[in-house]
Amino acid sequence: MKYIALVLICLVTTVAKAQSTPLLAEQKVELNAAQGLPLGEQISFDVQTSKPKMLAAKLEGWSHIKVTQIKDRGLSLTMRNKSEFLGKPISQYSAPSFVIDTDELSTQNFISGFAESIDNTKGWEPNDLAAYVSGYIKDTTYIHGFNIASVVAEQASGDCTEYAVLVTALARGLGLPARLIMGTVIVEQADNVASYGHAWVEVYNDGQWHLLDAALYGDESSQHFYLPASELENEGPGYVMSLARGAALMSEAITNLKSN
Repeated sequence: MKYIALVLICLVTTVAKAQSTPLLAEQKVELNAAQGLPLGEQISFDVQTSKPKMLAAKLEGWSHIKVTQIKDRGLSLTMRNKSEFLGKPISQYSAPSFVIDTDELSTQNFISGFAESIDNTKGWEPNDLAAYVSGYIKDTTYIHGFNIASVVAEQASGDCTEYAVLVTALARGLGLPARLIMGTVIVEQADNVASYGHAWVEVYNDGQWHLLDAALYGDESSQHFYLPASELENEGPGYVMSLARGAALMSEAITNLKSN
């Protein structure tokens, strides 16, 4: 069995459904002094990061995210609650890999289970993949670190990274290009706003990229704002280094948050 662990500190938050919601470490977030709730669909804020120029360059790859200022320790930007990746699919997004090992038996059995669950008279939509993985992972826990797809398929256990790995594998197994994204999710609830490091998936279907988040599927928060930092570029045995490079771009704190 292939396994490499990267220790990621995760939190578990209960939502109004029969499972918990896994999230990476909570980050500091502050509203603008004049800003109340609810927020609009477009927001602006300052983000603290150790590599602001590199993050600004990465963000050019998504629609509806605009960097307005680059600072020594961060960025100012505006964004909508969901952005769309502007790049085209490449062969890596469809192929089996060390991490997304769709050629392993346990992963193949998992993919077959989804196909058997679908009503063939209605077909399926990309969001059905997130729904299926959300229900498939029964043990929400952060003790595993970062597991590859075949291990997640066997254990049905993990946090947001495991959810994202399994959605990526499911999409590729169904013939859809998919890539695993790491970044920050800003969660707006009725009376507060929180920010977390997070992982989700972008799946290409019908000529566009769709953001799928199985970890937060069914979450009843008012809005989720997804700020990407990087994709998992290296899916080989050295993927831990790719995770480390991506983590270096992620936000450390969000301040001056307001509707724009």
